[in-house]
Amino acid sequence: MGIPTKRYSIYAFSFSAVVTGVAGVLLASQQQIGNPSVGMDYLLPAFVGALLGATAIKPGRANVIGTLVAVITLAIGLAGISQLGAQFWVTPLFNGVTLLIAVGLAGYSARRKLRAGAVAAPPPTIPTAGEPAADDAGPSSPAGPGTPAALPATTAR
Repeated sequence: MGIPTKRYSIYAFSFSAVVTGVAGVLLASQQQIGNPSVGMDYLLPAFVGALLGATAIKPGRANVIGTLVAVITLAIGLAGISQLGAQFWVTPLFNGVTLLIAVGLAGYSARRKLRAGAVAAPPPTIPTAGEPAADDAGPSSPAGPGTPAALPATTAR
């Protein structure tokens, strides 16, 4: 019982293929030529939108709202660049810098989550050779204090 994930995955990929096919036909009709390399100009903005979308709302997780925020941010930035009359190389530069910012934000949020998890559960301490363990009331191992047999057993995480 539950949600049929395989069926919905097939539906999602099929819908994506249909939308991509319609977009390709519309682009070819607008360009009035069937050029296989015409879509390369749209590849970098698509990556930037997807990666920025994964860091905008819930860092590290892809989500629809984050992607919409990322696409709106990119559209506003690109519209501003074109209204300023910038040269042709500024648009890919804007996309690249935005991509770097998105990757940097994702890395920062991942490190922050790791630090928060490390602070929440400090690792167990191992007593030094001269002091007995708190739960060790018996004699030390025959090999002497500080040897692995004398140290308390720790649980693996």
